[in-house]
Amino acid sequence: MYIGRFVTIGKTNGRLWAGYRVSSRSFPNRYAVKLNESTAAIMPKDVKDLEKSPYISYNCIRIMPDAAVVTNGSHTDPICEKIAMGYPARDALALSLLAMDYEKDSLNTPRIAAVISKGEADLGIITKDGINVSAFPLQEKECLMVATYEKTVFSRLTVEACSADEVAKKMYDLTFEKPVCAAGAYHDGERFRIGVYNGPR
Repeated sequence: MYIGRFVTIGKTNGRLWAGYRVSSRSFPNRYAVKLNESTAAIMPKDVKDLEKSPYISYNCIRIMPDAAVVTNGSHTDPICEKIAMGYPARDALALSLLAMDYEKDSLNTPRIAAVISKGEADLGIITKDGINVSAFPLQEKECLMVATYEKTVFSRLTVEACSADEVAKKMYDLTFEKPVCAAGAYHDGERFRIGVYNGPR
């Protein structure tokens, strides 16, 4: 099944984590890169691809003092800005998704996002037809996801992870079609960490 990009939220051994994967038919020539300790981005291997679509390169993870934001587009930064202003994560998600709306490409691609912070996890999606943003007090071994196609309703997965790198690899290894690259955020008890995975070498 091809579901496009997707974000996940999960809890393993009491630790919250969030994952993101790029699955793509149109622009598979991309990779995930950890820019620094607080940011991961999706980049094209050929910068000329940016002339074909403005949506293929963006910060997919931003780490804040008390939260991690994971998305499929340029709405990552507005969500972080609103959280920094004091908005609850759910409100920051909803306001940013409403303001930026779905992507105006040929497929009307939804914007999806996750925020994990202080024991709570939030998922959001905005499509051409509506918006859904919800907060989840995750239980142990619980994992939820939302994707840009097919699985646009919040659904459950069976995934456990114990590090940011493991989150990224497990996202990549899920059996959905056309994997390109993946990234993960994981709270290790001290702070949020970032991991990326670009497939077997």
